[in-house]
Amino acid sequence: LLKPLKDYIIARNIWTIGGDGWAYDIGFSGIDHVMSNNYNSKILVLDTQMYSNTGGQASKSTQLGSIALFASSGKDTSKKDLAKMMMSYENAYVAQVSLSNPMHLIKTLKEANEYNGPAIVIAYAPCISHGIAGGMVNSLDINKEAVECGYFPIFRNNPKTGFSLDSKAN
Repeated sequence: LLKPLKDYIIARNIWTIGGDGWAYDIGFSGIDHVMSNNYNSKILVLDTQMYSNTGGQASKSTQLGSIALFASSGKDTSKKDLAKMMMSYENAYVAQVSLSNPMHLIKTLKEANEYNGPAIVIAYAPCISHGIAGGMVNSLDINKEAVECGYFPIFRNNPKTGFSLDSKAN
């Protein structure tokens, strides 16, 4: 019934959005499956680098040595490198972004959305559990500092155009 009208149906991309607890842990096998295939799937991961909804527990996205609610002496294992793992799939668009660089964020999301294949964008997203001095009103400043010092590099890896390190060198 719809087959004769298929040329008139507008294709739309659907984005899956989730936190790092889901992406790095419980939902990782699903993400891995989607990214390893040629599905035109789009994923946005908000990386707080801890289990924020449980009060700031250390997680697989927590950096080595970071102090969290249940890692008061510092996390003793390295952070899982989700971006590096996803870049092992030659068909996948992979990027890291920061809210402190809105033009890069828009460019990256547009590029990922237009990419014909699987795409994952990981956004650094400090949360209230980080104990940011002055509160969350300063989270963009924290984002900017994390990028500038190399703690959270921003980049785009498009299989069609190559790798682009978009962090400014200091």
